[in-house]
Amino acid sequence: MKFFFRQTARNIVRHRTKSILHILIGVLTVLILDVYAGNMDSTEKQLVDLPNVLEVSARISTLNGSQQEGMTIREDRMMGVRESEYVKDPVFTVRLKFGFGAFTVEEYKENLNHYGLGMNAPEGVSGMKREEITYLEGVDESVLETTEKVCILDEALMEEKGLHFGDDVMLTIFYYRYATEGSEVYIEPLVTDTYKIVGSMQIGEYKGNWVPPDVILPLDYMREAYRSQGIAFFADSGSFTVKDPFELNALKAQMHDEVKFLSVITRAKHRTDGNALTIMDEAFIRSAETLTKNLALLRGMLPFLVVIVIFIGYLCSYLSLQSRREEYALLRSLGTGRGRSFFLLFGETALVEAAACILGSVLAAVFLRPAVSVLVLSGAMFLIAFLAGAAMAILALHRLSVMEMLTKTM
Repeated sequence: MKFFFRQTARNIVRHRTKSILHILIGVLTVLILDVYAGNMDSTEKQLVDLPNVLEVSARISTLNGSQQEGMTIREDRMMGVRESEYVKDPVFTVRLKFGFGAFTVEEYKENLNHYGLGMNAPEGVSGMKREEITYLEGVDESVLETTEKVCILDEALMEEKGLHFGDDVMLTIFYYRYATEGSEVYIEPLVTDTYKIVGSMQIGEYKGNWVPPDVILPLDYMREAYRSQGIAFFADSGSFTVKDPFELNALKAQMHDEVKFLSVITRAKHRTDGNALTIMDEAFIRSAETLTKNLALLRGMLPFLVVIVIFIGYLCSYLSLQSRREEYALLRSLGTGRGRSFFLLFGETALVEAAACILGSVLAAVFLRPAVSVLVLSGAMFLIAFLAGAAMAILALHRLSVMEMLTKTM
Protein backbone atom coordinates (compact mmCIF):
# COMPACT_ATOMS: atom_id res chain seq x y z
CA MET A 1 0.00 0.00 0.00
CA LYS A 2 2.90 2.36 0.82
CA PHE A 3 4.44 1.60 -2.55
CA PHE A 4 1.12 2.38 -4.22
CA PHE A 5 0.80 5.84 -2.65
CA ARG A 6 4.48 6.62 -3.09
CA GLN A 7 4.45 5.67 -6.75
CA THR A 8 1.20 7.57 -7.37
CA ALA A 9 2.61 10.73 -5.76
CA ARG A 10 5.81 10.43 -7.85
CA ASN A 11 3.81 10.13 -11.06
CA ILE A 12 1.74 13.22 -10.19
CA VAL A 13 4.88 15.26 -9.52
CA ARG A 14 6.70 13.90 -12.59
CA HIS A 15 3.74 14.82 -14.80
CA ARG A 16 2.94 17.99 -12.89
CA THR A 17 2.05 20.02 -16.00
CA LYS A 18 -0.64 17.54 -16.96
CA SER A 19 -1.72 17.26 -13.32
CA ILE A 20 -2.15 21.02 -13.04
CA LEU A 21 -4.12 21.04 -16.31
CA HIS A 22 -6.34 18.25 -14.97
CA ILE A 23 -6.91 20.21 -11.76
CA LEU A 24 -7.91 23.36 -13.68
CA ILE A 25 -10.34 21.39 -15.86
CA GLY A 26 -11.72 19.68 -12.75
CA VAL A 27 -12.14 22.97 -10.85
CA LEU A 28 -14.02 24.52 -13.78
CA THR A 29 -16.25 21.45 -14.07
CA VAL A 30 -16.99 21.47 -10.32
CA LEU A 31 -17.91 25.17 -10.44
CA ILE A 32 -20.30 24.56 -13.32
CA LEU A 33 -21.90 21.67 -11.42
CA ASP A 34 -22.16 23.86 -8.29
CA VAL A 35 -24.01 26.51 -10.29
CA TYR A 36 -26.34 23.86 -11.71
CA ALA A 37 -26.98 22.16 -8.35
CA GLY A 38 -27.41 25.56 -6.67
CA ASN A 39 -30.05 26.58 -9.21
CA MET A 40 -31.91 23.33 -8.73
CA ASP A 41 -31.75 23.64 -4.93
CA SER A 42 -32.92 27.27 -5.09
CA THR A 43 -35.83 26.38 -7.38
CA GLU A 44 -36.90 23.52 -5.10
CA LYS A 45 -36.81 25.81 -2.05
CA GLN A 46 -38.78 28.51 -3.86
CA LEU A 47 -41.43 25.95 -4.76
CA VAL A 48 -41.64 24.65 -1.19
CA ASP A 49 -41.74 28.19 0.28
CA LEU A 50 -44.22 29.51 -2.29
CA PRO A 51 -47.28 29.09 0.00
CA ASN A 52 -45.55 31.34 2.58
CA VAL A 53 -44.68 33.95 -0.03
CA LEU A 54 -47.97 33.92 -1.95
CA GLU A 55 -50.89 33.11 0.33
CA VAL A 56 -54.09 32.07 -1.40
CA SER A 57 -57.20 33.67 0.03
CA ALA A 58 -60.88 33.11 -0.69
CA ARG A 59 -63.94 35.27 -0.29
CA ILE A 60 -67.63 34.44 -0.10
CA SER A 61 -69.95 36.58 -2.22
CA THR A 62 -73.40 36.67 -3.72
CA LEU A 63 -73.90 34.56 -6.83
CA ASN A 64 -73.34 37.48 -9.19
CA GLY A 65 -70.30 38.61 -7.21
CA SER A 66 -71.65 42.11 -6.56
CA GLN A 67 -71.63 41.84 -2.76
CA GLN A 68 -69.13 40.51 -0.24
CA GLU A 69 -70.79 42.06 2.81
CA GLY A 70 -74.39 42.39 3.91
CA MET A 71 -75.26 38.86 2.75
CA THR A 72 -76.98 35.84 4.23
CA ILE A 73 -74.40 33.05 4.54
CA ARG A 74 -76.08 29.92 5.86
CA GLU A 75 -74.77 28.51 9.12
CA ASP A 76 -74.00 25.11 7.60
CA ARG A 77 -71.86 26.74 4.92
CA MET A 78 -70.04 28.82 7.52
CA MET A 79 -69.31 25.77 9.66
CA GLY A 80 -68.26 23.78 6.58
CA VAL A 81 -65.54 26.36 5.99
CA ARG A 82 -64.51 26.67 9.65
CA GLU A 83 -64.23 22.89 10.08
CA SER A 84 -62.43 22.18 6.78
CA GLU A 85 -58.95 20.65 7.06
CA TYR A 86 -57.88 22.68 4.02
CA VAL A 87 -58.72 26.07 5.56
CA LYS A 88 -56.86 28.29 8.00
CA ASP A 89 -57.78 31.63 9.55
CA PRO A 90 -61.48 31.66 8.60
CA VAL A 91 -63.11 35.03 9.36
CA PHE A 92 -66.89 35.45 9.61
CA THR A 93 -68.96 38.40 10.78
CA VAL A 94 -72.57 39.24 11.54
CA ARG A 95 -73.88 42.82 11.57
CA LEU A 96 -75.58 44.20 14.65
CA LYS A 97 -77.15 47.37 15.95
CA PHE A 98 -77.31 48.11 19.66
CA GLY A 99 -78.02 50.56 22.41
CA PHE A 100 -77.00 50.83 26.06
CA GLY A 101 -79.38 49.55 28.71
CA ALA A 102 -82.69 47.74 28.32
CA PHE A 103 -85.42 49.21 26.15
CA THR A 104 -88.48 48.06 24.20
CA VAL A 105 -88.97 47.96 20.46
CA GLU A 106 -91.07 51.09 20.70
CA GLU A 107 -88.16 52.95 22.31
CA TYR A 108 -85.60 52.04 19.64
CA LYS A 109 -85.49 55.50 18.01
CA GLU A 110 -84.03 57.10 21.13
CA ASN A 111 -81.74 54.22 22.10
CA LEU A 112 -80.75 52.15 19.06
CA ASN A 113 -77.94 54.38 17.81
CA HIS A 114 -74.74 52.28 17.73
CA TYR A 115 -73.39 49.67 15.32
CA GLY A 116 -71.59 46.46 16.09
CA LEU A 117 -70.20 43.22 14.71
CA GLY A 118 -70.13 39.65 15.89
CA MET A 119 -66.89 38.01 14.66
CA ASN A 120 -64.42 35.24 15.36
CA ALA A 121 -61.18 37.15 14.56
CA PRO A 122 -60.01 40.80 14.62
CA GLU A 123 -59.63 40.73 10.81
CA GLY A 124 -63.42 40.89 10.64
CA VAL A 125 -63.12 44.67 10.89
CA SER A 126 -61.70 45.70 7.53
CA GLY A 127 -58.55 47.77 7.91
CA MET A 128 -58.20 47.29 11.66
CA LYS A 129 -54.85 45.99 12.89
CA ARG A 130 -54.53 43.56 15.77
CA GLU A 131 -52.37 45.99 17.74
CA GLU A 132 -55.25 48.49 17.65
CA ILE A 133 -57.10 46.35 20.18
CA THR A 134 -56.06 46.53 23.84
CA TYR A 135 -57.19 43.59 25.97
CA LEU A 136 -57.88 43.14 29.63
CA GLU A 137 -54.97 41.39 31.37
CA GLY A 138 -55.16 37.64 30.78
CA VAL A 139 -57.35 38.03 27.67
CA ASP A 140 -56.37 37.88 23.99
CA GLU A 141 -58.03 37.63 20.58
CA SER A 142 -58.96 33.99 21.19
CA VAL A 143 -61.86 35.28 23.30
CA LEU A 144 -63.64 36.02 20.01
CA GLU A 145 -63.81 32.28 19.34
CA THR A 146 -65.75 31.55 22.54
CA THR A 147 -69.40 31.80 23.57
CA GLU A 148 -68.62 34.05 26.54
CA LYS A 149 -70.69 37.16 27.27
CA VAL A 150 -67.87 39.62 26.66
CA CYS A 151 -67.38 42.63 24.43
CA ILE A 152 -64.75 44.96 23.00
CA LEU A 153 -65.87 48.60 22.94
CA ASP A 154 -64.64 51.60 21.00
CA GLU A 155 -62.20 53.52 23.20
CA ALA A 156 -63.85 56.91 22.63
CA LEU A 157 -67.28 55.46 23.40
CA MET A 158 -65.95 53.97 26.65
CA GLU A 159 -64.64 57.37 27.71
CA GLU A 160 -67.94 58.99 26.80
CA LYS A 161 -69.91 56.48 28.90
CA GLY A 162 -67.36 56.44 31.73
CA LEU A 163 -66.70 52.70 31.30
CA HIS A 164 -63.50 50.79 32.13
CA PHE A 165 -61.92 47.38 31.55
CA GLY A 166 -63.67 44.68 33.55
CA ASP A 167 -66.94 46.63 33.88
CA ASP A 168 -70.25 44.94 33.12
CA VAL A 169 -72.43 46.77 30.62
CA MET A 170 -76.02 46.02 29.59
CA LEU A 171 -76.68 46.10 25.85
CA THR A 172 -79.85 45.63 23.85
CA ILE A 173 -78.93 44.09 20.50
CA PHE A 174 -80.92 44.09 17.27
CA TYR A 175 -80.03 42.01 14.22
CA TYR A 176 -80.30 42.60 10.48
CA ARG A 177 -82.66 40.53 8.40
CA TYR A 178 -82.17 40.76 4.64
CA ALA A 179 -84.93 40.14 2.12
CA THR A 180 -84.18 37.14 -0.11
CA GLU A 181 -84.81 39.22 -3.20
CA GLY A 182 -84.52 42.96 -3.54
CA SER A 183 -82.62 45.32 -1.28
CA GLU A 184 -84.93 45.53 1.74
CA VAL A 185 -83.22 45.31 5.13
CA TYR A 186 -85.10 44.85 8.40
CA ILE A 187 -83.75 45.56 11.89
CA GLU A 188 -85.35 43.36 14.53
CA PRO A 189 -84.79 42.77 18.27
CA LEU A 190 -82.50 39.91 19.26
CA VAL A 191 -81.35 39.94 22.90
CA THR A 192 -80.77 42.13 25.94
CA ASP A 193 -77.92 40.96 28.14
CA THR A 194 -74.99 42.04 30.31
CA TYR A 195 -71.45 41.80 28.95
CA LYS A 196 -68.04 42.11 30.52
CA ILE A 197 -65.74 44.65 28.81
CA VAL A 198 -62.53 42.75 27.98
CA GLY A 199 -61.01 45.10 25.45
CA SER A 200 -61.03 48.49 23.76
CA MET A 201 -60.32 49.38 20.14
CA GLN A 202 -59.08 52.37 18.18
CA ILE A 203 -59.60 51.82 14.46
CA GLY A 204 -56.97 53.86 12.66
CA GLU A 205 -57.95 53.29 9.03
CA TYR A 206 -61.32 51.68 8.49
CA LYS A 207 -61.69 50.18 4.99
CA GLY A 208 -65.12 48.61 5.19
CA ASN A 209 -68.20 49.59 3.19
CA TRP A 210 -70.37 49.79 6.29
CA VAL A 211 -70.38 51.98 9.41
CA PRO A 212 -67.35 51.31 11.66
CA PRO A 213 -68.41 49.13 14.61
CA ASP A 214 -68.60 50.51 18.15
CA VAL A 215 -68.66 47.05 19.70
CA ILE A 216 -67.33 43.59 18.88
CA LEU A 217 -68.93 40.43 20.28
CA PRO A 218 -67.81 36.78 19.91
CA LEU A 219 -69.35 35.18 16.83
CA ASP A 220 -70.27 31.90 18.53
CA TYR A 221 -72.01 33.78 21.35
CA MET A 222 -74.13 35.50 18.68
CA ARG A 223 -74.98 32.12 17.17
CA GLU A 224 -76.18 30.96 20.58
CA ALA A 225 -78.21 34.16 20.98
CA TYR A 226 -79.92 33.58 17.64
CA ARG A 227 -80.60 29.97 18.55
CA SER A 228 -82.04 30.89 21.98
CA GLN A 229 -84.56 33.15 20.24
CA GLY A 230 -85.47 30.54 17.64
CA ILE A 231 -83.98 32.65 14.83
CA ALA A 232 -82.01 31.12 11.96
CA PHE A 233 -78.42 32.36 12.04
CA PHE A 234 -76.82 33.86 8.94
CA ALA A 235 -73.31 35.31 8.72
CA ASP A 236 -72.92 38.64 7.02
CA SER A 237 -69.47 38.12 5.42
CA GLY A 238 -66.86 35.38 5.22
CA SER A 239 -63.31 34.83 4.04
CA PHE A 240 -60.40 32.48 4.70
CA THR A 241 -56.86 31.55 3.73
CA VAL A 242 -55.98 28.24 2.06
CA LYS A 243 -53.86 26.16 4.45
CA ASP A 244 -51.85 24.39 1.73
CA PRO A 245 -52.23 25.89 -1.77
CA PHE A 246 -50.79 22.68 -3.23
CA GLU A 247 -54.08 21.04 -2.18
CA LEU A 248 -56.25 23.55 -4.04
CA ASN A 249 -58.02 20.86 -6.04
CA ALA A 250 -59.06 19.00 -2.89
CA LEU A 251 -60.27 22.25 -1.31
CA LYS A 252 -62.29 23.23 -4.37
CA ALA A 253 -63.87 19.79 -4.55
CA GLN A 254 -64.83 19.94 -0.87
CA MET A 255 -66.25 23.47 -1.10
CA HIS A 256 -68.30 22.52 -4.18
CA ASP A 257 -69.44 19.00 -3.31
CA GLU A 258 -69.80 19.14 0.48
CA VAL A 259 -70.27 22.79 1.44
CA LYS A 260 -72.29 23.51 -1.72
CA PHE A 261 -70.63 26.74 -2.80
CA LEU A 262 -71.06 27.83 -6.42
CA SER A 263 -68.80 29.72 -8.79
CA VAL A 264 -69.57 33.39 -9.44
CA ILE A 265 -71.99 33.94 -12.33
CA THR A 266 -71.85 37.64 -13.17
CA ARG A 267 -75.14 37.57 -15.10
CA ALA A 268 -77.08 35.95 -12.27
CA LYS A 269 -80.02 37.81 -10.75
CA HIS A 270 -79.16 39.72 -7.58
CA ARG A 271 -79.97 37.91 -4.35
CA THR A 272 -78.54 38.34 -0.86
CA ASP A 273 -77.59 34.65 -0.53
CA GLY A 274 -73.86 34.31 0.16
CA ASN A 275 -73.52 31.11 -1.85
CA ALA A 276 -70.61 31.79 -4.21
CA LEU A 277 -66.91 31.35 -3.48
CA THR A 278 -64.05 33.11 -5.22
CA ILE A 279 -60.53 31.72 -4.63
CA MET A 280 -57.77 34.16 -5.56
CA ASP A 281 -55.27 31.59 -6.76
CA GLU A 282 -54.15 32.97 -10.14
CA ALA A 283 -50.81 34.37 -8.96
CA PHE A 284 -49.96 31.22 -6.99
CA ILE A 285 -50.85 28.86 -9.83
CA ARG A 286 -48.88 30.92 -12.35
CA SER A 287 -45.81 31.03 -10.10
CA ALA A 288 -46.07 27.34 -9.19
CA GLU A 289 -46.32 26.35 -12.86
CA THR A 290 -43.28 28.45 -13.75
CA LEU A 291 -41.18 27.00 -10.92
CA THR A 292 -42.33 23.45 -11.71
CA LYS A 293 -41.35 23.85 -15.37
CA ASN A 294 -37.96 25.28 -14.41
CA LEU A 295 -37.36 22.42 -11.98
CA ALA A 296 -38.38 19.83 -14.58
CA LEU A 297 -35.98 21.43 -17.07
CA LEU A 298 -33.10 21.37 -14.59
CA ARG A 299 -33.79 17.76 -13.65
CA GLY A 300 -34.02 16.84 -17.32
CA MET A 301 -30.53 18.26 -17.85
CA LEU A 302 -29.00 15.98 -15.21
CA PRO A 303 -28.41 12.91 -17.45
CA PHE A 304 -26.79 15.10 -20.12
CA LEU A 305 -24.51 16.74 -17.56
CA VAL A 306 -23.46 13.34 -16.23
CA VAL A 307 -22.67 12.13 -19.76
CA ILE A 308 -20.69 15.33 -20.46
CA VAL A 309 -18.62 14.95 -17.26
CA ILE A 310 -17.97 11.28 -18.07
CA PHE A 311 -16.83 12.32 -21.54
CA ILE A 312 -14.55 15.03 -20.08
CA GLY A 313 -13.04 12.46 -17.71
CA TYR A 314 -12.54 9.99 -20.55
CA LEU A 315 -11.05 12.58 -22.91
CA CYS A 316 -8.64 14.08 -20.35
CA SER A 317 -7.41 10.64 -19.29
CA TYR A 318 -7.18 9.34 -22.86
CA LEU A 319 -5.09 12.29 -24.07
CA SER A 320 -2.88 12.11 -21.00
CA LEU A 321 -2.26 8.39 -21.42
CA GLN A 322 -1.28 8.64 -25.10
CA SER A 323 2.15 10.01 -24.15
CA ARG A 324 2.56 7.41 -21.41
CA ARG A 325 2.12 4.23 -23.43
CA GLU A 326 5.83 3.43 -23.17
CA GLU A 327 5.70 3.87 -19.40
CA TYR A 328 2.66 1.60 -19.19
CA ALA A 329 4.26 -1.02 -21.47
CA LEU A 330 7.46 -1.07 -19.39
CA LEU A 331 5.40 -1.40 -16.23
CA ARG A 332 3.58 -4.39 -17.66
CA SER A 333 6.75 -5.95 -19.04
CA LEU A 334 8.30 -5.84 -15.56
CA GLY A 335 5.55 -8.16 -14.36
CA THR A 336 2.99 -5.72 -13.03
CA GLY A 337 -0.47 -7.24 -13.53
CA ARG A 338 -3.43 -5.58 -15.26
CA GLY A 339 -5.24 -4.93 -11.98
CA ARG A 340 -2.24 -3.34 -10.27
CA SER A 341 -1.43 -1.28 -13.36
CA PHE A 342 -5.06 -0.08 -13.53
CA PHE A 343 -5.13 1.00 -9.89
CA LEU A 344 -1.81 2.85 -10.21
CA LEU A 345 -3.10 4.96 -13.11
CA PHE A 346 -6.62 5.26 -11.66
CA GLY A 347 -5.32 6.23 -8.21
CA GLU A 348 -3.19 8.97 -9.77
CA THR A 349 -6.27 10.40 -11.54
CA ALA A 350 -8.43 10.01 -8.42
CA LEU A 351 -5.99 11.99 -6.24
CA VAL A 352 -5.66 14.79 -8.80
CA GLU A 353 -9.44 15.08 -9.27
CA ALA A 354 -10.06 14.89 -5.52
CA ALA A 355 -7.79 17.93 -5.17
CA ALA A 356 -9.69 19.62 -8.00
CA CYS A 357 -13.00 18.82 -6.30
CA ILE A 358 -11.85 20.27 -2.97
CA LEU A 359 -10.43 23.41 -4.58
CA GLY A 360 -13.53 23.92 -6.73
CA SER A 361 -15.83 23.45 -3.73
CA VAL A 362 -13.83 25.98 -1.68
CA LEU A 363 -14.06 28.54 -4.50
CA ALA A 364 -17.77 27.89 -4.85
CA ALA A 365 -18.28 28.28 -1.09
CA VAL A 366 -16.47 31.64 -1.15
CA PHE A 367 -17.98 33.17 -4.29
CA LEU A 368 -21.28 31.33 -4.89
CA ARG A 369 -22.21 30.56 -1.26
CA PRO A 370 -24.41 27.52 -1.96
CA ALA A 371 -25.77 25.22 0.73
CA VAL A 372 -23.44 22.52 2.06
CA SER A 373 -25.75 19.88 0.58
CA VAL A 374 -25.25 21.47 -2.86
CA LEU A 375 -21.44 21.29 -2.51
CA VAL A 376 -21.62 17.65 -1.43
CA LEU A 377 -24.01 16.72 -4.23
CA SER A 378 -22.06 18.45 -7.01
CA GLY A 379 -18.72 17.17 -5.65
CA ALA A 380 -19.95 13.58 -5.51
CA MET A 381 -21.49 13.88 -8.96
CA PHE A 382 -18.21 15.22 -10.37
CA LEU A 383 -15.98 12.54 -8.83
CA ILE A 384 -18.23 9.63 -9.78
CA ALA A 385 -18.81 10.77 -13.37
CA PHE A 386 -15.26 12.03 -14.06
CA LEU A 387 -13.59 8.94 -12.60
CA ALA A 388 -15.99 6.71 -14.51
CA GLY A 389 -14.76 8.33 -17.74
CA ALA A 390 -11.15 8.00 -16.59
CA ALA A 391 -11.68 4.32 -15.83
CA MET A 392 -12.98 3.78 -19.37
CA ALA A 393 -9.88 5.40 -20.83
CA ILE A 394 -7.54 3.26 -18.69
CA LEU A 395 -9.44 0.08 -19.57
CA ALA A 396 -9.14 1.01 -23.25
CA LEU A 397 -5.36 1.22 -22.76
CA HIS A 398 -5.40 -2.26 -21.21
CA ARG A 399 -6.84 -3.70 -24.39
CA LEU A 400 -3.74 -2.72 -26.36
CA SER A 401 -0.93 -5.28 -26.86
CA VAL A 402 2.12 -4.68 -24.66
CA MET A 403 4.46 -6.10 -27.31
CA GLU A 404 2.97 -3.82 -29.92
CA MET A 405 3.46 -0.76 -27.73
CA LEU A 406 7.06 -1.74 -26.96
CA THR A 407 7.79 -2.39 -30.63
CA LYS A 408 6.44 1.07 -31.63
CA THR A 409 8.60 2.82 -29.08
CA MET A 410 11.83 1.07 -30.19
